[in-house]
Amino acid sequence: MKFVNGVFNMKKALQSIVLLGAATGVAQAATSVTLYGLVDGGIGYTKTKITESDIVHDGGHRHSGSWSEKRNIGMTNGILNGNRWGLKGSEDLGNGTSAIFQVESGFDLGTGESKQGKRLFGRKAIIGLTGESWGTLTLGRQYNVADDVVSGIDPFGTGVGQAGVADGAFGDSVSARMNNSIKYLSPEFGGFKFGLAYSGTHDKNSSEKRDEKSDKRDTSNWISAGLGFENGPVSVGVSYDRFRTDVRSSGYNYDLDQHKYVDFDTKTSSTTHMWNLFGAYDFEVVKLHLGYGQIRGSVAGKAITEAQAGGIGLNSALAGYTTIFKARSKFNGLNYAEAPGFRQQSWMVGLSAPVGDAGTVLFSYQGNTSKNTNNEYDGMKGKLSIFSVGYVQGLSKRTRVYAAASYGVGKMKFDEKYHRGNVKLKSTLIGVGLQHRF
Repeated sequence: MKFVNGVFNMKKALQSIVLLGAATGVAQAATSVTLYGLVDGGIGYTKTKITESDIVHDGGHRHSGSWSEKRNIGMTNGILNGNRWGLKGSEDLGNGTSAIFQVESGFDLGTGESKQGKRLFGRKAIIGLTGESWGTLTLGRQYNVADDVVSGIDPFGTGVGQAGVADGAFGDSVSARMNNSIKYLSPEFGGFKFGLAYSGTHDKNSSEKRDEKSDKRDTSNWISAGLGFENGPVSVGVSYDRFRTDVRSSGYNYDLDQHKYVDFDTKTSSTTHMWNLFGAYDFEVVKLHLGYGQIRGSVAGKAITEAQAGGIGLNSALAGYTTIFKARSKFNGLNYAEAPGFRQQSWMVGLSAPVGDAGTVLFSYQGNTSKNTNNEYDGMKGKLSIFSVGYVQGLSKRTRVYAAASYGVGKMKFDEKYHRGNVKLKSTLIGVGLQHRF
């Protein structure tokens, strides 16, 4: 009888294992997780030379100028695209809705170190919901909407260093990452899609002691929006990003010199606008790419610097020469891009053409002009031009080789009242490489 019971109990255990396995199989069928990545490396040559012309003072006294040069030859990584690996997954929740997540890490192929400030998942870290009928809602560290609707229209995208729009003439306005953000992307309606994202803080810290009281409020934020359209040979994207810094401190403390309580109320506020309009038309034998954008306002406001979204592209090599060194100036220590009143307008004209079944030739010209409208920067004007050419050849669905060359020239011009020479920039990039996706 015990043996019979033993057999019976063993059968029950086996049945439980089979049922558990079946349930696990159902769960796995409804959930998918994908490991993916991109490895990109090659040989490159870069050279940047900055020359400051002679300075002629009043009375004809001449002071010789200066120059500096930085050159590198050797292995480079992430020329065409940044190296990365990641995990992404989804679970079907029914009614056309799925839960999704994605974590993505950037790394340096030459050293193995993490990039994006050595973050574990510096490129992206999101969780959200998606549905074919209503769109996608995500939370976490993710790209602004411009990256979804604008940056991909450039022939080089945001890769290939100064040949791409981010490190070239446009800066971070075309692609930047938002921390602690919420983002919505719509489904396509007749070729149209739109997106809206928000990242911000609503912090308040208060304290009170015997001789002092303070309240600090921070409501700085970043809003990103964009609209895209694709239909046949036509692609159009428009984006807008607004950064608002709003920090206020108030209270009182005891002034030992005046022997009394003194109230204080200070406010730091600034607003920066970035917008872009890109378009492309595919003539089949060749594709035409066009782009225009502006940055208006300081790129050093708290909302921008904390997000590390204040890049102005290759123009940053010239910006340092515009720094104000006047102890009594409210702009002391700030260059013309860091002070309110900064203006940069950028443009791009590009071509791409297929070669055979798996090759593509790329070309682009980028340019920009820049200045600051404040009187202390009056007479400082920047100008930049970048010419780039490239070729990409697919070896398989996941592997391709490429070659690219880019040459940039820039100039920062100063009025005679500054008694200093103009600054010229020459920047060269040449690279060949291999890329594999998995």
